[in-house]
Amino acid sequence: MTTTDDPAVAPPRGDGAPGRREGRVAVGLERRAVLRALAVAVVILVAGLFVPDLITSSYYMGVAADGVVLGIMAAGIGFLAHRSGLISLGHTAFYGGSAYGVAIFTTHWGWSPTTAAVVAVIGGTLLAVAIGSLVIRITGFGFLMLTLAFGQALYALSTLTSLRDVTGAFDGISVVFSGESQKVAGLTQAQLGAPDTFWPLAWVCLVLVVLGLWLVGRSRFGVTLEAIRENEERARFSGYNTYLPRLGAFAISGFCASIAGVLFALKASYVSPDVLGFQLAGDSLVATIVGGFTILIGPVVGALLYIYAQGRFGDTGNLELYMGLALIVVVIFLPGGVVGFVTDRVVRLRARLWRGRKGAGS
Repeated sequence: MTTTDDPAVAPPRGDGAPGRREGRVAVGLERRAVLRALAVAVVILVAGLFVPDLITSSYYMGVAADGVVLGIMAAGIGFLAHRSGLISLGHTAFYGGSAYGVAIFTTHWGWSPTTAAVVAVIGGTLLAVAIGSLVIRITGFGFLMLTLAFGQALYALSTLTSLRDVTGAFDGISVVFSGESQKVAGLTQAQLGAPDTFWPLAWVCLVLVVLGLWLVGRSRFGVTLEAIRENEERARFSGYNTYLPRLGAFAISGFCASIAGVLFALKASYVSPDVLGFQLAGDSLVATIVGGFTILIGPVVGALLYIYAQGRFGDTGNLELYMGLALIVVVIFLPGGVVGFVTDRVVRLRARLWRGRKGAGS
C-alpha cells in the first residue's frame, strides 16, 4: 500500500462533512474495503441466483442471460476505457477467438467442454497480450482503428474457404459434446442451452468478473493506470513504466471478453463469423457507452438494455436507428451514461439532504 500527501484526495472529515484533511492518505486496497466488497459480492451473488424463480417468461430470461454474457465483455471494455482512456473496437477478436476455440476443441478434437473452456480463455487472453503488445503504444483514434483492424482480420480468416474444415467458413461450426463426463459445472449441453439453467453459471462469472475488476481498479496497479491516463509523460518522468501497466489493463480486458466468448459458445452450441464481426464490436461499445463506463456496473446495464432493445425492435428493422438516437442522447445529455447519470443524481440528493439536516440542526 502506498500513500499520498495530496489533500485534494483526502476522505471526508471526521464530522461527516465532505472536505479536505491534511496528512497522509492511503492509496490502494484496504482490508476493510476488501472485506466489505466481498460481503456485498456474496449477497449480490446469492440474490442473483433466485432470478430464474422471479422471471417466469422464457423470453425475458433469455434476454437476461444474453445481456449478462454481453455485459461481461462490455465490463472489460469499460474497464480499459475508464482506467486507461483507451477505446477498443477489437474485443471481438478475443470474444470470437475463444468461442471458436471451444467449438474446435470440442467438435474437432474431442476435448471435454470444461478443458476446452479453460484453454479457450487462456488462449484468448494470450491473444490479447500479443495484440496489445503491438497496439498499446498508440492512443486515441489510432488505437481504435488498430484494434478494429485486428478483429476484422480474424473475421476474414474465419471465412476463408481453405479453412472450411476447421472454422466452417460462413456456415460456422457447432459445439458438440455429450455424456455424463461431458458437463460444465454439472450442466449438460441441453441445460446450458436453456436460459434458466444457464443463468447461474453466467451470473457467477459476471459477479466474479466485476469483483475482480473492482479489486484491480482500487489496487495500486489501478491507481497507476489512472495516473498514466491523466498524464502519461509525467508518470514516465516520475519513474513509472507506462507500457507494461497499459498492456496489463488490455490483457485483463481481453480476459473478460474471452470469458464472455466461452459462455456464448456453451450457451448457443454454435459459432459463426458473426462473433468476430464489426456489428458485435459496435454493439458492445455502444452498450458500454450507453450504460456508462465510469462505474463498473454501467456497461452491464448498457448490455442488458441493448439486448432488450434488440429483441424489442430487431424485427422492425429499426434497431440501428433507435440505438443511434439513444447514443446521441447519452453522449450529449448523459456523458456519464445511464448509470452515471442516476448515480450523480443520487449523490446530489444525498448532499442536499445532508445540507438540509445541517441547516435544521444549527
